[in-house]
Amino acid sequence: METLSLEEAAKAVLGQVVSKGRDVRIQGISTDSRKIRTGDLFFALKGERHDGHQFISQVMNAGALGAVVSREFIWNSERRDFFVIRVENTTTALGDLAQYYRQTLKTKIIGITGSNGKTTTKEITWHLLSHYGPTLRSQKSFNNFIGVPLTIFEIENKHQYGVLEMGTNAPGEIRRLSAIGAPDVAVITNISKTHLEGLGSVEGVMSAKGEILENLSKDGTFVYNRDNPWCVRIASGFQGKSVSFGFCPQSQIRCTDMKKKDTGYMFTINGKIEVYSPIPGEHNIHNCLASFAVCHALGYDIRNLKNVLASCKLPPMRIEQQRIGNITVINDAYNANPESVKAALNYLSQMNTGGRKVFVFGDMLELGMESPQLHREIGEMIARLDIDVVWAVGYYAQETARAARLSGMSEGRIVCFKNVADITLSEVGNLEENDAVLIKGSRGMHMENIIGKMREYFSVHLPVHNEC
Repeated sequence: METLSLEEAAKAVLGQVVSKGRDVRIQGISTDSRKIRTGDLFFALKGERHDGHQFISQVMNAGALGAVVSREFIWNSERRDFFVIRVENTTTALGDLAQYYRQTLKTKIIGITGSNGKTTTKEITWHLLSHYGPTLRSQKSFNNFIGVPLTIFEIENKHQYGVLEMGTNAPGEIRRLSAIGAPDVAVITNISKTHLEGLGSVEGVMSAKGEILENLSKDGTFVYNRDNPWCVRIASGFQGKSVSFGFCPQSQIRCTDMKKKDTGYMFTINGKIEVYSPIPGEHNIHNCLASFAVCHALGYDIRNLKNVLASCKLPPMRIEQQRIGNITVINDAYNANPESVKAALNYLSQMNTGGRKVFVFGDMLELGMESPQLHREIGEMIARLDIDVVWAVGYYAQETARAARLSGMSEGRIVCFKNVADITLSEVGNLEENDAVLIKGSRGMHMENIIGKMREYFSVHLPVHNEC
């Protein structure tokens, strides 16, 4: 982080300085009392389980310069070398300071949103842009009112690019995040039925994602999925510069040929640039194209990147393949919505395996009134594809199991569980040698915990290898 003065910080957050402290410069921002570094400014955030105001003395003793607190907090310490700024809302103030700090940076910012593929596109974009200069991206899925500001504070003027992920489950959230980040390139990966509890309909999703364009820089570029009709609708009303990507002939960054190679794909861009992607899943070609489109929007000749993608790696729980005992486990459990589940099912059905194809499916959350029907559609799809066994985990997943039965999948190939805890080691023992097990479900289902049970089972029941 580039340093800031107390006066700058207080003015940016519209705060009242209660205790001025020393005449020093803020060297970092923290919201976690356990990770305070000397010179940090601590924001006392109020969460569902913790209130940062309870840890003010702790952060002061750990070397923080000061704290941003809510107005009702009373500060009685006699320490004159620790400053306190009072604000109406500490989370809002965190964003306000990040918005001010972003305006001081020379760094080009890429903001990425969409129903699916945000994190994957962020990682690929970071990987490609790092080829050209120092690039920082948000860690994990830091895509909310806390994560986006904290990522911005990590950016320094030495960084040529900053890649931000922006998520939402309610109207207005992307508008606020894009105001904080002020992107020079705004990316919408795709739009589908996600977070319907808060956004109401796919039209509501489109409106929410489109908010990212409201704070695009004056000379900025909109990068969008030409194969997604909802993205095309947004682009049709956008008056600025844009770059499209996809498979359709109208795409400016277009996949013109694709074939499977090893665990990934060889594909051609615009009929000329042959690229190898090591990233599993045909659906990830769109995410690769989006990242190349970002580089094109920034003025780079993407022919120079043809060999760069080959060394890209995805973060955990995105089509993450591993061998446990005598089975292959594909961990795609980071999150789930109808489109991402369909993509995962297609990936599993196309796998070449020596055993069965087992789909472990947990509830897709936050889908509102459409949840039962959307889960039934997944069951109908499972029955059509080359899937041997389905484990349905959760309340709505029972609708998936029922639809799979009604669509012709035999009873013996379907197992239902109320939750992950109901999957016992005995159930894991029913998996057969060389089965491929794909695990998918919403974040709140904690589907990845099943992998721990698999490791526990196979640590005792090791596969037996016959010796000649």
